[in-house]
Amino acid sequence: MEDLYQVLGVSKTASADEIKKAYRDLAFKYHPDRNPGDKDAEEQFKSISAAYSVLGDEEKRAQYDQYGQYGSQNAYTQQNAYTHAYYGGYNTQQDEDPYWQWFTNFQNQGRQQNSNYRYTYSWSSEPPKAPTRSEALVSFVSKAVTFAMGLYLFRFSWILLPIGPFLCIAAIVNGFTGMTRAFKYIFTSENTKK
Repeated sequence: MEDLYQVLGVSKTASADEIKKAYRDLAFKYHPDRNPGDKDAEEQFKSISAAYSVLGDEEKRAQYDQYGQYGSQNAYTQQNAYTHAYYGGYNTQQDEDPYWQWFTNFQNQGRQQNSNYRYTYSWSSEPPKAPTRSEALVSFVSKAVTFAMGLYLFRFSWILLPIGPFLCIAAIVNGFTGMTRAFKYIFTSENTKK
């Protein structure tokens, strides 16, 4: 594996600004949009991007300086993960590569640590349970009250134009649909036994 400093053409004592400038110059020169169909330029661009993903980050650069080739391979496989969609290819060697497995495990550990701060949602494919006969009766009564109140207050709703009539109509529709649904559950064969 080649030295990342050599890939960018900088010394090991280069400042962050020097590394950034070298990366920009090389990325501009070898970018796939500027070199369509040139596989060598594409590979060079991948190497440059992988090198900068390590050397452009202080923490990763310190790790690379400490571990050498280990950090370099890790950065290369990490960059392949990021650019795999752009280039449309899939590197089957990554599955067998111990460094790629280490990176995947490291990434999964980070996700597990951060999962304490995130809410997870799940989708249940179970259909909703039908209410019992007593629950349907309570629902019928409450929806009947909503329907009756909507009808009663409709004549006074003109005072609160334009919102009042809409609220009353919504209450009437909600009450009526809720009553018909509850009525259906009260007299279904499954719920009459309960």
